[in-house]
Amino acid sequence: LSGDYNPLHTDPAFAACSPFGTVIAHGPIALQTVFEAMGRWLGTDELPVGVTIDVAFRGPTRIDDRITCHGREPSEHAGVVTVPVRCVNQDGTLVLEAQVVVPRRLAPRRVMDGRPVMTVGP
Repeated sequence: LSGDYNPLHTDPAFAACSPFGTVIAHGPIALQTVFEAMGRWLGTDELPVGVTIDVAFRGPTRIDDRITCHGREPSEHAGVVTVPVRCVNQDGTLVLEAQVVVPRRLAPRRVMDGRPVMTVGP
């Protein structure tokens, strides 16, 4: 999938001895929910050129986890809209945080009403 053959992702015996205790998914698996959520919010199948995402992985995504992405409280400044995003697993455990920066011309008109801008998950 990603070309990352780190034994944390591929070797159950190795991963069992790690701090995670089991095989964990590659980071892009959880990150995909951010792409999907932002694409829905923007009304596109894929993120347009000019959208940037700054990601911080906060916890492991395990093989059977169900990841939900929540985007909240966009802010607008200097011609861009920034959307903070949090992804959690089925237990509510944070697995990643991101800041998505969208050129204002690409963002939906109504972005500042205080409600979640999108939620994607199972």
